Amino acid sequence: MKDMIPIMRAFFMWTLCLCLYGSIYGRIGENRSKLESRLLKSSGIILREDDLTEGRQTGMPYLDYEEFFPKPYEIRLYFKSSNGDRPKPDELASSRLTQAFDRRSPPKRPLKSIDSSERKLEGWELHVLYIKGVSVLEVYKKTTEITKQELKFLLGLQTANSFWTESSKDELPDGKYSALGFDLVRVDGYLRAKKLNSRALMIFRSQTDEFFHHSKIKEQTELAPESIKGF
Repeated sequence: MKDMIPIMRAFFMWTLCLCLYGSIYGRIGENRSKLESRLLKSSGIILREDDLTEGRQTGMPYLDYEEFFPKPYEIRLYFKSSNGDRPKPDELASSRLTQAFDRRSPPKRPLKSIDSSERKLEGWELHVLYIKGVSVLEVYKKTTEITKQELKFLLGLQTANSFWTESSKDELPDGKYSALGFDLVRVDGYLRAKKLNSRALMIFRSQTDEFFHHSKIKEQTELAPESIKGF
């Protein structure tokens, strides 16, 4: 029995570490206050103006399913600089964000030709869909191309006690569906991820993705008779 005590202690510590790992590094599934507390401590900014956030959301794939979002829901946008500096208010104007995130990067210039007073807005835009105050979908959008190292770290933040593998909706088993599509899936089936382009990554709950699929199919089924009526 005495010989079992060290083994039992080791097993207990291993289990405790797994639980702490998931709670410390998990992102999807966090409540808004916890996510924002961490982000603001890293000099992140909440983008609050309606005209600004609406413009920044244009073209986002999650908007195709907004009518199906369970209530109460909220979409919040954030900005965090790459170097940890807090951006100035004028740098977060709609035109500056559009230029930083949505336009092709200008040609490189020699360092000696760049005025030291010039400051290019560089960083990340984060879109979070909260359902009943809990994050179920997040979009990470960068001003420049997301590097392989950054992608690895982003996925690592959402790994919990599992790991990621490449996959697609075509490989889903019978009875499983996807509305948003995906390129990566967490092996435990809890999360999926999709590279929107070289600058953006969307991570979301599999359950939320399947809910969007079923909601869309239900709507299409109900509308079809009226749509073809009279033919």
